[in-house]
Amino acid sequence: MSKRVHIQLNISTPRLQGVIGLASAAGFFDGEGCIHIARQPHPGSRRGYVYRLVVTLSQNHLATLIDFQELVGVAGRLYHRGRQGTTNRDWYTLNYDGKAAEAVLDVLLPYLLRKRQEAEAALHFQRHCHINTHFGPKGCPADIWAKRDALYRKLRNLK
Repeated sequence: MSKRVHIQLNISTPRLQGVIGLASAAGFFDGEGCIHIARQPHPGSRRGYVYRLVVTLSQNHLATLIDFQELVGVAGRLYHRGRQGTTNRDWYTLNYDGKAAEAVLDVLLPYLLRKRQEAEAALHFQRHCHINTHFGPKGCPADIWAKRDALYRKLRNLK
């Protein structure tokens, strides 16, 4: 069971600053982060599912995730996960979705190495697939669904 952690961030005073701080955050994200286009069941959708962009980081050291938020300047949702199974430590998950995920990827993109292609595909998805558009009773046009499906598959294949 996860519990949301409420942390007051002091975004104006990150531990590292400038290019060094962003490069550090990008290096951490390259190794520990996840970029994902989630396909979720949605009974109200004509297709029965919807897509959303999700960026996550998991870590057993809460201060590292707090530093990451301060470095990128975008607050996410922090969750506390208790010890489970073979883990002997509590762990934490930092989640961003939608516009917040886009903002984080925008900040990190110039410094990413391993996850650069994933970030580019995710940003293209967020910006060109009308994710936040409600098309009305006729639903989303087929060409936009095709773009969404293609970028969903592309990101999965880049893993």
